[in-house]
Amino acid sequence: MKVITHKQMKSAFERVAGMLHEDGETETRTVGEWLDVAASRPTHFANSLSALEILGLLGFGNETVQPRSIG
Repeated sequence: MKVITHKQMKSAFERVAGMLHEDGETETRTVGEWLDVAASRPTHFANSLSALEILGLLGFGNETVQPRSIG
């Protein structure tokens, strides 16, 4: 089992926020809520869907993500 550090988790969420921004999203939602939205329009989430699914599988479904540009 691999332990994810706080720094790695923060970096992952920042990257997902950037991917959501690239997908044209602006609302703040939890990972689980993003997955629910993406379920009805998966092609709209071409950049972020895989990363959101991984975060959900890792147990971060209740964590909030706010789309924003990276950098």
